[in-house]
Amino acid sequence: MSDAPLFSVVVPTIGRPGKLLPLLEGLGRQTLPRERFEIVVVFDGVPPPPDATAALERASARVVMLAARSGPPIARNAGASAARGAFLVHTDDDVTPEPDWLANAAARLAADPALDVIEGVTRKPGGRAVRIRGDEERQYILCNLIVRRAMFERVGGFHTGYYEPATGLFFREDADLGWSLERIGANVARGTDVVVVHPEENPRYADPLRWTQRYVMDALLAARFPREFRDRIEVHRLGGLVVRRPIVRASFGFVLGVLIALAALLARQPRIAAAAGILAALCFVPVWAKWRFDPRRLPVFLLVPFGLVWARLRGVPRARRIHARRAGAQ
Repeated sequence: MSDAPLFSVVVPTIGRPGKLLPLLEGLGRQTLPRERFEIVVVFDGVPPPPDATAALERASARVVMLAARSGPPIARNAGASAARGAFLVHTDDDVTPEPDWLANAAARLAADPALDVIEGVTRKPGGRAVRIRGDEERQYILCNLIVRRAMFERVGGFHTGYYEPATGLFFREDADLGWSLERIGANVARGTDVVVVHPEENPRYADPLRWTQRYVMDALLAARFPREFRDRIEVHRLGGLVVRRPIVRASFGFVLGVLIALAALLARQPRIAAAAGILAALCFVPVWAKWRFDPRRLPVFLLVPFGLVWARLRGVPRARRIHARRAGAQ
């Protein structure tokens, strides 16, 4: 269509006005001419809240309603289906885009029309990066990811297995989409001036425990993309040293050390118990370091390894069930 916009900004939401309204205001401040982008807001199982109605109208946002809570992957797919733009701009309802966010992305596409995907930069308040890795690493963070709509449709959109209805958990759908695009030859680039700001994550006292449960999705991603999962998920390079998934491995070491220590105490083997306790303490250091050694939530952090291990173990049969269902449906 000749009148189709360049961008469709797709926003899944569960209707939190305190988060959605700043995003809509940020989109209203974009320097890219308004006719070059549309806004598609997908309300996932909730009606638009009264506080947001006027803001949605001012933003000329198109509203998509899902009758029941379906999770971000399905909500994003629904928004993509309703979109008219040549490129889908995936974002979240709690980010604040810089005023030149879309203008810089448009300029990058004008300079390189062959691009299929632009990974923007996501920062925390104060300017810190959300994920610290080499700039060349493809991360596909979904609060700032621009994808050619034709390529998105070729890979079938987001895999819906990365949402768990019973718990509301979702995770890893970003990597799955990105790696699916890579497999069909998508031309991917990093947009260092395509910037949004994301609030601090897991601010509430017990949030780290819920954070651990997202790892139930790891088994599905590892089954679908074994090589990429091994080499690119939570891999840290210190010179020539490669450390893969240090928090996960430290959590397993901590749990193992605690269990051995308890068993040794019951068996009246104090030396073994002490050695196992030292192992557990050493393994806990990187876990606590992730949370910047915050002493206020130490009781919660001591439970984090148990939650993470349980999630990883629970994810294996879950991935098998999803694979079996999808195979049976084909």
